[in-house]
Amino acid sequence: MSRRCALAVLISMLIATVMGLLAWGPIGLEGRERRLTDPRLVFGILNGWTVVFQVPLLLATAAGALGARGSGALARAWQLFFWLTSLAVLSSAVDHLSPSATGYILSKLPVASACAVLSLLFLAERLGRAWIASPLLWAAAAAGPLGGLVCFVSQALGGQPDMRLLVWCEYLPMLLIPLGVWSLRSRGLEGSDWLVGLLWFAAAKLLDWADMPIWHASDGAIAGHALHHLPLAACIGWLAWRVARQAGRVADTDASPIASRRATSLTTSG
Repeated sequence: MSRRCALAVLISMLIATVMGLLAWGPIGLEGRERRLTDPRLVFGILNGWTVVFQVPLLLATAAGALGARGSGALARAWQLFFWLTSLAVLSSAVDHLSPSATGYILSKLPVASACAVLSLLFLAERLGRAWIASPLLWAAAAAGPLGGLVCFVSQALGGQPDMRLLVWCEYLPMLLIPLGVWSLRSRGLEGSDWLVGLLWFAAAKLLDWADMPIWHASDGAIAGHALHHLPLAACIGWLAWRVARQAGRVADTDASPIASRRATSLTTSG
């Protein structure tokens, strides 16, 4: 697939998803802030097992931030992603310790920002480093706070918090990765690396959606929301390992005009 064709498909998909969300209408909390089926105290901590199961995830995010070595644009973008995921884990743990609707929304802000940055990283590897230019990275990092502002403004106007922007950012990588993982040449992670991470992320979402059924099936031993942190840790840990292995090996091919023209030629010829 040529670069021009890929951009056309990408733009069409983004427009379609935005229009779909607008037609769908506001996405409220709908009990999401209460998705803490297992409130048991563990080591004196409320929702203890949920918090404990976040420890591997926090370790994976920290390992990713430390392993994304280098001073190039790609390394800096990966570091931003992993630090945002670390912030997401910490804010989620705070919300679990004292659950509230406001805390739930705030915990989703770094998640949305991290997913927006991850989407730019995927595009940068396949369409050029211009996708991780500083203005775009800052805009992606601001997507979460902007989504939070939309939530609180809509709530202040007398309705439910409208989480559409947060949801769109969170699921954006799941839309982009299948679209371009095999059809576009990569100058970073391999297609299989992205697919493995995507499968772990999908598994985490399935466990989260099956929160109550898992609680009943296990006779109250564990809930799906607590368990879903483990495949999330596997997802982030896998990406952290693959990024660390490519550190210093994948050049910022858009660093010079000559390299940029060569990268564009490779992309369009693929």
